[in-house]
Amino acid sequence: MKKIFTFFIVFINALAIVAQTSINPPSASVEVAGSEFEGVGYLNFTNDGDETVNYGWVRNVVEITSGWTSAVCDNITCYFPNVSTSPEDVILAPGESSNLDVHAYPNGEEGSAIIEVIVTDQNNAENTVTGTYFFNISLSTSSVEKITNVLKLYPNPTSSAFSIENADLVERVQIFDVSGKLIKEIQGFGINLISVDDLKTGNYIVRMWDKKNTPLSSNILTIQ
Repeated sequence: MKKIFTFFIVFINALAIVAQTSINPPSASVEVAGSEFEGVGYLNFTNDGDETVNYGWVRNVVEITSGWTSAVCDNITCYFPNVSTSPEDVILAPGESSNLDVHAYPNGEEGSAIIEVIVTDQNNAENTVTGTYFFNISLSTSSVEKITNVLKLYPNPTSSAFSIENADLVERVQIFDVSGKLIKEIQGFGINLISVDDLKTGNYIVRMWDKKNTPLSSNILTIQ
């Protein structure tokens, strides 16, 4: 699976283990020209509980193109790229929110990055949310793959199965994990319902083709 797109996409998704903390938006995409200095993914997390919480965060770089760097900003400050764990707790009273932005710096290199930021209650490890950021950029003008969302997947997020809008156009579906590994392939014209209850929670890339093996759509699917 190609990982270089014609534009910069930031996809943010959050999976909450408990309802005491939420993260918004649940997903977002941003197109950035290849000449831009940086790409930024924006989100906020909120203390939905009834007590003040001390939060910490950890940046996990799932993969990143050589030469790229990334950095995290919260409501305290923006940190240098070498800071992967919050030096200070983010303290939120009930109902308060903090930004949690990830900046990706391509430094003139085309490529991609997948970055997670895990936010955790310092006194309750089960109270946690994760934001996942997908950064992709191509500095060339060649024709390459990209997330298109031409066809819609629903429900999305899902926990057990999903359907495809205009499924009568689809002959083949492939599901990849965020590292690009093929996880599942389904053949059959007019695929109506695809079961994913055997897959782990997380983000996946779904690619669809017609009977002539022409790409129809590439989408990000969230399994909760």
